Amino acid sequence: MKVLRLIPVFAFVLAGCTAASPDLEPLPGSLTYGETAASRRTQAAPGTMIQNRFLHQGTMVFETYEVQADHSYKLVRRSVADTWPPR
Repeated sequence: MKVLRLIPVFAFVLAGCTAASPDLEPLPGSLTYGETAASRRTQAAPGTMIQNRFLHQGTMVFETYEVQADHSYKLVRRSVADTWPPR
């Protein structure tokens, strides 16, 4: 009987683990910074991944975009190199 009482608690805890991560916000230098989705289009096929790299406040930023069905870009991944150029 005690086990049955714990099932809803475990279900609630697991539901919190599957929450989606928030969308990445573009930085100055990002392909989509300061633009609306309709202003940047590409001829690339939907699902294509596009790479971008730029300096932001002294660090090298690497971004990956995915081309959406309407041929706009969606920022899906960002990584930062603390020291640039690499030694």
